[in-house]
Amino acid sequence: MTGANGFVGRHLMSSLLDAGYSVTAAVRDPAGFRRQWPSIDVMDCDFMIDQDAAVWRARLAGFDAVVNCAGVLQRSPGVDPEAIHHLGPAALFDACRDLKLRKVIQISAISAREGVETEYAQTKCRGDAHLMALDLDWVILKPSLLYAKGSYGGTSLIRALSALPLAIPLPGSGDQAFQPLHLDDLGRSLVKLLEDPAAGKQVLEPTGPETLSLKDILLQYRRWLGIRGSLCIPVPLWLVRAVCRMGDLLGIGALRTTSLEQILEGNCGDSQGFEEAIGFRPRSLAETLQNDPSDVQDRWHAQLYFLRSSRPLRFRQPGSSPV
Repeated sequence: MTGANGFVGRHLMSSLLDAGYSVTAAVRDPAGFRRQWPSIDVMDCDFMIDQDAAVWRARLAGFDAVVNCAGVLQRSPGVDPEAIHHLGPAALFDACRDLKLRKVIQISAISAREGVETEYAQTKCRGDAHLMALDLDWVILKPSLLYAKGSYGGTSLIRALSALPLAIPLPGSGDQAFQPLHLDDLGRSLVKLLEDPAAGKQVLEPTGPETLSLKDILLQYRRWLGIRGSLCIPVPLWLVRAVCRMGDLLGIGALRTTSLEQILEGNCGDSQGFEEAIGFRPRSLAETLQNDPSDVQDRWHAQLYFLRSSRPLRFRQPGSSPV
């Protein structure tokens, strides 16, 4: 599994382990991964460098399947979406074809489609297209908004906005549509698709059973966190774009132009086709929040999110250098 140390990858890896699979995590920082997952096999890889199928053929000998979870939302120093979404995965997929691996599952995005002009979507599309052109037993999963008990990036931002005092700011009218899917349900789906020999050469859109506006989602999280009030204040999109542009220039936070554009491009898909392929109905956001109540750390994280430092804290002991 590539990208096994990411928010999505960690949860999917846990689902595979729970199902009895032997998983090898392919990550850029094996030492850091081992500190958190000491019992999991780990492989050193980097899509920024590993763009030759021969490199991957040597690594993949003996494996039955590959799950690619690697992804980045936007370009930053030393991080190239074209390499991570297209060139690196293309080499990996070519090696899978050469070795005749049983199955390849690509975790893409529901916004990765023609007409979406963000670099994120376009590079994802190129990676997906390369895989679809190969004679492999492949499945491409394009999920809508993914969430879990924990949070990261956009889901952390959603919680933080829902927890603001007095009122919740909405980008525009807040009517942007989503079909949220819990990561445990995506993990359960992944296991079923790996085990089903008939599940091949198909593109699925993992989505939850209901369509919710961004405003609906924020209000549900506010109730889940136990915070009073339900006042929402629309914020003009030109102002939201200006704030996101500032985030781009400073290189901090989840409020970025790419994030906003992905929200505005639409995040709804074919939930019926997905349910038919996996054989069960995913849970709604309301069901999962009700069955997994918030704890004090959830409220603290949401309420302090905008106060966090953009850089790791560094401590100095007397007579020592910073650590």
